[in-house]
Amino acid sequence: MRLNEIYEAYRDRMDFYCVYIQEAHPSDGWQVARNLNDAVLHDQPTTIEERAELAEVCAVQLDMAMPMLLDTMSNEVDTLYAALPERLYVLDGGGVVRFRSVIGSPGFDVDAWHEAVQRAVA
Repeated sequence: MRLNEIYEAYRDRMDFYCVYIQEAHPSDGWQVARNLNDAVLHDQPTTIEERAELAEVCAVQLDMAMPMLLDTMSNEVDTLYAALPERLYVLDGGGVVRFRSVIGSPGFDVDAWHEAVQRAVA
């Protein structure tokens, strides 16, 4: 299942959010070949407004259905949850982490996250 399908299937039983954090590979920083090939070329935002603009671009390009939140410019969520560049979590109602994927792109395991979501709503 894709993220949007999981969100649609379970959104009435738990809250879902995508948190937009700092750019992992900005044009004005450590750029990677994949971003160059895919024309994903953005400077690191310096204001919350710039971050919000990039979050909107991301939501549109990924056809993201779930609500998107913005990390602070001091990168609180990224720091607390080691989110860079991407990571999937399930937290219970008390804020306890019940599932987290491994750090980095290889850990973006939607199937494992889906199983954790199923356990959480059971």
